[in-house]
Amino acid sequence: MRHKKTKYKKFIFQFITMVIAFAVLIGTFSYIVDPLQFYRKASFYTPKLSWQERYQNPGLARNYKYDTIVLGSSMTENFLPSDVGEKLKGDVLKLSIEGSTIGEQYQTAKVAFKTGQVRQVLWGIDYFAFRTNNATGNEEFPAYLYDSNPLNDYKYVFNETNIKSALTALSKSEGRANLKLSSLELLYNWDKSVTYGRDLVIKNWQSARNKEVAYGNNEDPLDSVKQTFDENVVSIVKAHPETKFYFYYPPYSILRQQVWYKTNPERYGNQLEMKRYMFDKLNSYSNVSIYEFQTDSDITYNLDLYKDLSHHSGAVNSIIVDGISKGTHLVTADNLEQGIQLLKRQAENVIVNTEEGTVYSIDLSLNGEPQSFGFLPPTTGDVIMAPLKLYAQMLGIAFDYDIDKKLITLAKGDSVAELTVGSDEALLDGQTVKLAAPVENKIGIMAAPLESIPALFGGSVTLGQEKDKLLEVDITFGE
Repeated sequence: MRHKKTKYKKFIFQFITMVIAFAVLIGTFSYIVDPLQFYRKASFYTPKLSWQERYQNPGLARNYKYDTIVLGSSMTENFLPSDVGEKLKGDVLKLSIEGSTIGEQYQTAKVAFKTGQVRQVLWGIDYFAFRTNNATGNEEFPAYLYDSNPLNDYKYVFNETNIKSALTALSKSEGRANLKLSSLELLYNWDKSVTYGRDLVIKNWQSARNKEVAYGNNEDPLDSVKQTFDENVVSIVKAHPETKFYFYYPPYSILRQQVWYKTNPERYGNQLEMKRYMFDKLNSYSNVSIYEFQTDSDITYNLDLYKDLSHHSGAVNSIIVDGISKGTHLVTADNLEQGIQLLKRQAENVIVNTEEGTVYSIDLSLNGEPQSFGFLPPTTGDVIMAPLKLYAQMLGIAFDYDIDKKLITLAKGDSVAELTVGSDEALLDGQTVKLAAPVENKIGIMAAPLESIPALFGGSVTLGQEKDKLLEVDITFGE
């Protein structure tokens, strides 16, 4: 019996020894091959760069040579390092992270700065990135790759995916002589793999108008957003006066701005206020410049440059870095408020021509006072259609709608006008009056021609000149 126990213990010992030996062998293999180049730059095989940015970036930041880095969300992924390097005069490494928080971007920046070689930073600032300050608490974020603690490296060394990647790297390597560092040029770049176009954007807009209504319920308080900015951006700037920081606001399409303005007013107001706050906090640093591209109508109103409401083509990334290199779009104390108000005016009265796929905005005023519809029904022609009930309220006109008869009654003082859905005629105090277009129910909104309603009651609408996709519309209307 004692002999059997001894034999059993020997078997257990040998088994454990074999398991440990196998683990050491696997760990050593993973460490030497180092598929994410976490410990060193690949030298004896052609690396296959991973598109898992949160995992790939730490190794690139630690072990590659550069003096300029690109930080930001997917809005920065289409930058070409060669283009950025040529225009900003640097050796560029792109460290973008799709859907990243500012905390994740901060952790990435810290890894790069620890190398002592960062001379310039091109940083795309998205308001949504400030939604949380907790990068290390994000389950998708491998914090162990960003710290300096070797005790948690086992998560990398013994990771099944990394081991498979190491085997693949060796089995499909083209050899040291063919190491393709140029593959970094298109890393994370999706410019050629997607379709852009106005039809896609408008379809996305039609869906987002309804789906994003509830998003405001999860909006972070503005004070929290400011604190997140201070902890993750200002702290980096303050710690590195030797580095030049180029911050810019990515140019989402004007329809993205309009959806935010309409469906999430708190977010939109916070977004504008943060532009003031960020400028105030950073303006005193001589190594910082901020660039505003969100009001550039040549970009934001050209829906053919976008694949959805937010994401633009690589051509726009090139325009951005070109503008930064030439000093255009620079935010200053003199133009800060002007830019904020322009963006608000662009977003609050957007007109979408669904037939042509074109968009523009109106700068609306009533007796000289700025006005906003928040949302204007889409049009298919040249006539601007206004949400009739809201329009009547704006003008101080009584509104009533008989659903069965499809009859709208407008009244002001002694005058009464009757409009029928589908008709371009109104009955004003018993007299027939021609409207600029038929009254229509557009996507659940009763719409009437903007120019015709004030005229029914002695008012007028004056259309000015369109400049940079902004058309002046002045309504004159008596009390």
